[in-house]
Amino acid sequence: LGEHFVLFKPKDIVSGDFYWATEKNGRFYLAVCDSTGHGVPGAFMSILNISFLNEAISEKGILQPNEILNHARQRLIENLSSEGAKDGMDGILVCFDKHRSEISYAAAHNSPIVVSNGTLSELDSDNIPVGLSDRLDSFKHETLNPKPGTVLYLYTDGFADQFGGPKGKKFKYKQLNNLLLANTSASMKKQKEIFEKIFEEWK
Repeated sequence: LGEHFVLFKPKDIVSGDFYWATEKNGRFYLAVCDSTGHGVPGAFMSILNISFLNEAISEKGILQPNEILNHARQRLIENLSSEGAKDGMDGILVCFDKHRSEISYAAAHNSPIVVSNGTLSELDSDNIPVGLSDRLDSFKHETLNPKPGTVLYLYTDGFADQFGGPKGKKFKYKQLNNLLLANTSASMKKQKEIFEKIFEEWK
């Protein structure tokens, strides 16, 4: 990936939020997801979600991120939704195709964030979860053609939903995105230090 950082601060030792990556035939896949539940129940869901992502890519040879999410959703419905349970995940799956120098992604409820030339943009996402819901449309296949110097951020709702500050309120997405924009020119190592410090102070 080149220069990057991961900020992962689960409330408990295990978590319903996870990041996961694998490589297959010159394609590097990166997922940042939020499973149903928290703590131990959320962690069990994370293991299940990771296994279905892995199955789609490594065993079934599915290439496109949207088709991978479609597969994971189908497997979740088959295994968990017999009694109407809507367990699953929200998240982003990105594919870096080294052969074609292309970045593609699929997103369920979570929007990838791009910062380029001093501007922050929220990319498109599907307003459906990876799991049983009222709509079972296929996830959209999206592509990115970033200019040099573009920074891509993937996050769950963990930082934005953290309670704290002077009034015990949520941090919120607007403040988080402003923070990303204000610090995007710093090194990835420095950015991680800044976000970690602000997160702890907010708590």
